[in-house]
Amino acid sequence: MNRLFLIILLFSVSCTKFGKNMTVKGRVLNPITGEGISNVPVIIHRSTLDYPSGSKRVKETTTDSDGYFEISKASLSKCYLTCHVTEIGDYYPIGWEKKDNVPLFDAFTISVKKGKTMHADYYALPYGQLHWHIKNINCEGSTDTMWYKIKHQYDNDFLSIWSSPFAGCVDIVGNGSDKMKMGTHIIYMKISRPSGTIYKYDTVFVNENGITNFDLLY
Repeated sequence: MNRLFLIILLFSVSCTKFGKNMTVKGRVLNPITGEGISNVPVIIHRSTLDYPSGSKRVKETTTDSDGYFEISKASLSKCYLTCHVTEIGDYYPIGWEKKDNVPLFDAFTISVKKGKTMHADYYALPYGQLHWHIKNINCEGSTDTMWYKIKHQYDNDFLSIWSSPFAGCVDIVGNGSDKMKMGTHIIYMKISRPSGTIYKYDTVFVNENGITNFDLLY
């Protein structure tokens, strides 16, 4: 009996010494409204060569009714934390909040520190619908041409390429079914007319519920 107790004790000490516990506390939320997102899977992966993907799921939890979570795991191997908001609904994942004390592997993956308790929040947005009205209100003729780029408030930059050209005295009305993520979208336009080329900005805020009407006039 004493020998068995000693073996168990030595094993416990060994695990405490070499398999350090890691804990992450945080919240999955809509950063525009501050509302938490419930039932989102939050998963710890362990690096391993036994799986083709190079990692194995070793611990999983889900967010509570207000979007909060806490997850812990003792591990000898390097671990990563991911959040899977698209599994519970139609969301646009922005990723983990960028903070100095959160070691991001990429925007969607945290390299979890052994023996540390850290706080990290994950951002995601629902979608809304946009009803476009694009009109050339200063038309000078058939050679008028407009291109645009678009950027969301949480995107790093504008799209890298211009849209297809809108030529002539354009007056286009959408059907209200264009799917866009919630929040402020910035539209950057290049407008070429016989009188010259100009650049113009406009913005639209897309709501989560219902259809947002937007007149893009140039």
